[in-house]
Amino acid sequence: MHRYFLIPFIGFFTIVSAFVFFLQFINEDWKFIAPKIILPDSCDNYIETEFIIYENDKKINRSFKDEQDTYKGNQFHPIFLLPCERVDREYDINNKINSSLLAINKWLREQTSNQEIRFDKKLDGDIDITFLRVNKTMDWFGDLHNKDKSINITEVSNKIEKIINNNSNFFNNFSSKKFIIFFEGWEKRKYIDYDICGKSRFNGNIAIYYTYSRFKKNIGDDVILSNNDRIFSCTHKDHLNDMNDEVFGDAEATILHEMIHALGFPASCSTNNKFYHVTDNKSDIMHKQSGKKYLDYNNDDYYNHELDNCPDLKNSKFLKEFL
Repeated sequence: MHRYFLIPFIGFFTIVSAFVFFLQFINEDWKFIAPKIILPDSCDNYIETEFIIYENDKKINRSFKDEQDTYKGNQFHPIFLLPCERVDREYDINNKINSSLLAINKWLREQTSNQEIRFDKKLDGDIDITFLRVNKTMDWFGDLHNKDKSINITEVSNKIEKIINNNSNFFNNFSSKKFIIFFEGWEKRKYIDYDICGKSRFNGNIAIYYTYSRFKKNIGDDVILSNNDRIFSCTHKDHLNDMNDEVFGDAEATILHEMIHALGFPASCSTNNKFYHVTDNKSDIMHKQSGKKYLDYNNDDYYNHELDNCPDLKNSKFLKEFL
């Protein structure tokens, strides 16, 4: 066979192979050739949404409900939320969520006059994290099961928000709380090179951090011991912290960014506000890419500012002095 034929043939074969590899092993949206995962019987995308508990979900130190409140006022309640078919990576009981939240408060204390976010705590003083699994698949959250293209597509974050708000009776003092959701899935809307790793409604009651990525990128050397799967994260450079890890990384910055949005900042009266983000420094936590260095660079937008008739994060009832 003539080499001038082989060169374009090999090139074409290489491109097609790379594309198929991307669809099957990198991008979670395209699995038409790969074997389909057998769904648990509890998964049903066409009935009413409800919380479910598998036998394997029942583990030591796990809480399936909002425990008795030790404080009745404003506070953030963390939730580890899973679609019905997702593997339980135990972030609520292996200290991943807890360590990242503690790292966030450590960073805040260093940035402020000793203020931190008030998290819902149990009687023993530990942060109260609720484990919830719903009877819907990730396809349901992303509307991939919907064959009728005339129906408006709903963002994953809106469905999560609706699930929590429709089950307000599941939580203590619901009206006094905001929620930080650690969702074992991803937001369906994406860009060429990265996922959306967090979402929240401005001054709403739900902030979301997506713990998984549509694009599979290995984060470190950690594995799930039960099945030896590699750890994948939405934030490309790091993941939730390990126990006693107080590093304020990309994951923690994203989580705090969304929580501050849920608190209503930066407000429209801020000096450098553009589409609910600040523009004066890329290292600001409320820059659109969630910087990690500043809480309100120059203090002229949302924290400890001197703007007349403009809300200040330091006065939020969801913040407290560290004792």
